[in-house]
Amino acid sequence: MDAYHADAATADSVLASPEDAPAVVKKVARSAATLSVERLATLVTAMGGSISDEDHLVVVLQRAVEIAHEAIDGADSCGITIVSGGRTFTAVHTDARTLQVDAHQYEIGEGPCLHAATTGETVRVDVDSADVRWPQFIAAAKEEGVRSFLAAPLYTPNERFGSLNIYGRRPDAFTEQDETVVDALTAALARAIGDYARFRHARELADGLREALESRAPIEQAKGMLMAIHRIDADAAFQMLAENSQRSNRKLRVVAKELLAAVSGVDATTADETAKEPS
Repeated sequence: MDAYHADAATADSVLASPEDAPAVVKKVARSAATLSVERLATLVTAMGGSISDEDHLVVVLQRAVEIAHEAIDGADSCGITIVSGGRTFTAVHTDARTLQVDAHQYEIGEGPCLHAATTGETVRVDVDSADVRWPQFIAAAKEEGVRSFLAAPLYTPNERFGSLNIYGRRPDAFTEQDETVVDALTAALARAIGDYARFRHARELADGLREALESRAPIEQAKGMLMAIHRIDADAAFQMLAENSQRSNRKLRVVAKELLAAVSGVDATTADETAKEPS
């Protein structure tokens, strides 16, 4: 299925506003027996508004892979590949295996995720049926213990820019119902990201994401601080940061660093250096 050329009404029917969340939740919940309805509802509601900056975008992408990992029974590893502006990289992931399998695809230049990202087609396949199609990559994937793949394209009305990637350790791990789940999630992402990406050159989007990925630590620290102070969960803490960012028209990372400085005396430089220290 080519999501990029799908009927525009499909994307509009998914997350036209946060109030549409219950309908989307019910639609996807019918397709995934293991789905946490409450968890998906949180994601859908959070993605109902516009993306404010690259930091916000990274958080939404990470939330999407977490939901996919939870919703799909055979999903052992999940991640998102960005292919934009001549850049190809893994933006978010659930585990080290995701990075390893993705790295093999990028090095070899072929595989289900790259195919989904560049053609707009959702790919659901296992290693035995894909051995002839992508022999080098399949051999590398087997070495990593991966036996099944499900990849769906990420897109805006104007361009494709990556894929949502799901890997399973058992053969034939994914079903048509699982494909419905990832298509619904990518449609939601397309709706959330569309306005943000529309006014940015592809390379600017890719470079901004890379910069945001390197600046995540202060945001995570600020979220933890808000959770402790207000006794709220991670989603509510992020929402507080995001609302402050939008009201003040400043990047999310700037708001987070200022909060750290105000509450604990940790300035922006210290927060960045802490993020770079090996664990």
